Amino acid sequence: MTLAGPADPATLPAMPPRPARRLSTLRLLRVAQQNSLAACDEELFDELFVERCFFGRRFYVISDPEGIRRVLQDNNDNYPRLTWIRRVFEFASGSGMLHAEGAPWRRHRRLINPAMDHRAMLPDGPTLIELAEEMARHLRALPAGLEIDTHDAFRHLITRSAGQVFAGADRAVDPMLDRLGQYPGPYGWADLLPTPRWLRFLDRQRTTRLEAADFAPLLDRLIAERRGAGYAGRRDLLWRLANARDRDTGEGLSVAELHDEILTLGATSATSLRPMPWIWYLLATHPAAEATLHAELDRVLGGRRPTVGDLAKLVYLRQVLDETMRLYPPLPIMMMRTATEDDVVCGRRIPKKSIVGIFPWVVHRHRKLWRDPDQFDPERFAPAETASRSRYAYLPFAAGPHVCVGASMAMLQLIVAVAVLAQQFRFRLVPGRPVEPTAWTNIRPRHGMWMTVEPRTAAATRAA
Repeated sequence: MTLAGPADPATLPAMPPRPARRLSTLRLLRVAQQNSLAACDEELFDELFVERCFFGRRFYVISDPEGIRRVLQDNNDNYPRLTWIRRVFEFASGSGMLHAEGAPWRRHRRLINPAMDHRAMLPDGPTLIELAEEMARHLRALPAGLEIDTHDAFRHLITRSAGQVFAGADRAVDPMLDRLGQYPGPYGWADLLPTPRWLRFLDRQRTTRLEAADFAPLLDRLIAERRGAGYAGRRDLLWRLANARDRDTGEGLSVAELHDEILTLGATSATSLRPMPWIWYLLATHPAAEATLHAELDRVLGGRRPTVGDLAKLVYLRQVLDETMRLYPPLPIMMMRTATEDDVVCGRRIPKKSIVGIFPWVVHRHRKLWRDPDQFDPERFAPAETASRSRYAYLPFAAGPHVCVGASMAMLQLIVAVAVLAQQFRFRLVPGRPVEPTAWTNIRPRHGMWMTVEPRTAAATRAA
């Protein structure tokens, strides 16, 4: 483990104020409801194992990679996700992967993994490249100096890209994915607290839950088409899900189960949107890294459109993406578990019913795990450094059996978008606009990410 060195706060990438001491429970709830990142106090970034108390229950924040491995991998069955976290993703049948646990979750995961692995995603690569080029044409047509919020501007690209993966040329799925991409929305107090069973009916009245139910007729049509004997369309993600069969039993997912899984995947389909504004922000504020990325793009692509075969050659681009997701993980706080039986983690006893929190926002910026943890440095993901570091110190898509099933899809979208757009443009911050990360479920810029877009040729001429 590497101790952090000193850093000048004025030069650090944006982050919310960090409490010097732990917050009282009431203050914690108030702050977390507005921005969960701002509830993480200094002790969490200094100690790898922290014990707290939350409404009478023991609460352990674990950042030690070996402890993370114990909870998320080696003994993961002992640590199901918290009920009040899971219930947010309880749709009609309650069988979606972000809600189910135990045998139902394992069955669904076996069926869905092959539909979303890297090999299954690659055929979508050429169309994703074309969609990124379409975005480039849109940016090129903007008036010079126009200020845009890159967080919102890329929402259209991510929705179109996800729609292509889900349903090919059928654009009827786009409004659903755009709405689900904002799911579940801001939290209220009830989302942060344990709820008695007799009050859980209130969950079904959440506006976002009711809106998700409105998509049932569309899902019925899409599933029926892809299960029909005369279907002649692409074997897109919905086709692969609708026709997936268990290797042991030959059974597939029921229509109700498919509804829940499609809604669940739709609710996480904007994961690749989350790092996008932060990539352009970090490149704009670190010109040396931006120049290195541009040099790699020029060397590998030579000014032409990338192909799927080029993507693996863009090594530094992948380092930039990894370092961006280290500083701004898509899901920075959500890994909360409860111990069903007593356990020992990092030599410390974890009693039954304790809460265990593993927070990528904290792990990725921990002073005992990373050199200058709040600085942007893509070289820390160079092959030699990555090989010397525990895989459980970097959790952009979680880890263990519950690792994000859509990670391959998200990375393909990100690599394609950055390869196409960074080759053609520079993004520059608008002076005077505040930049601050905030999070409920997903990370986002609190005030947007306002930037101007310059063609690289014009920017290079002015610099000369």
